[in-house]
Amino acid sequence: MDQQFLKLLMDKTGFPEEAKQEALRCQDVLVQTGQEEALDGAVECLYSHDLDLKVVEPLVKAIADESCVNVYTVWLLFLIQASQPAVNAYLEKGVPEDIVWDTFSDLKFKVLECKNVHGVWGNFVAFWYPIFFSCDLVKLGRLEYESTTYEGKEPYEKNGFVINPGDPVKSIHIPSSGEPFDEAARLDSYKRAYEFFRDELDGGPLVCVCHSWLLYPQNREILSPASNIVSFIGDFDLIESGSEEVFHDAWRVFGGEYQKPTAELPEKTSMQRAFKNWLLQGKQTGYGFGVLIFDGEKIVNR
Repeated sequence: MDQQFLKLLMDKTGFPEEAKQEALRCQDVLVQTGQEEALDGAVECLYSHDLDLKVVEPLVKAIADESCVNVYTVWLLFLIQASQPAVNAYLEKGVPEDIVWDTFSDLKFKVLECKNVHGVWGNFVAFWYPIFFSCDLVKLGRLEYESTTYEGKEPYEKNGFVINPGDPVKSIHIPSSGEPFDEAARLDSYKRAYEFFRDELDGGPLVCVCHSWLLYPQNREILSPASNIVSFIGDFDLIESGSEEVFHDAWRVFGGEYQKPTAELPEKTSMQRAFKNWLLQGKQTGYGFGVLIFDGEKIVNR
């Protein structure tokens, strides 16, 4: 384990001091219990098995069992160590250093989520990180952009633009960074993305897709018209949506209390009050999938 890189990443990405100290303490525990080589081996295993996290899951669990360190904290230490070759690869590709560290600040956002939901400084969504390790995602301003392909079954056509299945697109992700999410912040991000990907766009527009619970059309009924989430929905041409029996993203709204009976869910924020009221009416939540085409200045497919 590289303690110097652990400290560097946590410093560069703004980890809370308490989280830093716990990560360093737990790293020492792994050393004292003879699990340092096991963690390094798990990282090597990940990269030698095409970034398949399923292969390393039992290794991480075994490290947690042997060291008596919470498995979420072991996952955090693993993910940070696994980030080192990826950080170097981003830099070698010419990605500016500030963008690289901003991209890996996702680890800080997730450590805060883990503390909020599970009461532990760690990470409970390790499955999310292979796209970081393969250098397929960058954070540009408020949003993250994943390089992928259009997976629609039919071509998308709007305002003279055509996107065919298999065409390159950027999938937008919305980290829980706490940064402003208003229209100005999102427009700034779209402009940054257009400039960042300008060479590969070759004069064409920036084509983005997003599949998220935030794009569920009924969120317009759940939330205030002035909500930034409602405004975000308007950035996209929604082409698919669906309702779900279970609110799988409840933890994002209600934090560590998300498993409580509906009547006992917290009402500390306007979002919590709005979703709780909706759920108390027996109504469902869901998802939406949309397309956003940006020409460098404006969205052109609305």
